[in-house]
Amino acid sequence: MILSFTDLLVVIVLLAFVWVLVDWTFSFLAERRNQRRLRLSARECHLCGKRYPEKNRVKLSTCPKCSAQNIRGGHRKLG
Repeated sequence: MILSFTDLLVVIVLLAFVWVLVDWTFSFLAERRNQRRLRLSARECHLCGKRYPEKNRVKLSTCPKCSAQNIRGGHRKLG
């Protein structure tokens, strides 16, 4: 089978397109994974709205800005 110069260029362009698509997919998935990890390790205060990191996953934590007690998960009393 004989490949012409245009066939070779088309193959190179298609390979580059596939490479960009795979690279974009992996970076998108890594970004999603990092965002999820940050969301799970951060807490948002129900009173002032400040987001602060939480090193250990305790059920009750104190906001560093307003000293409010924040409960992990959905709590019915907080609305």
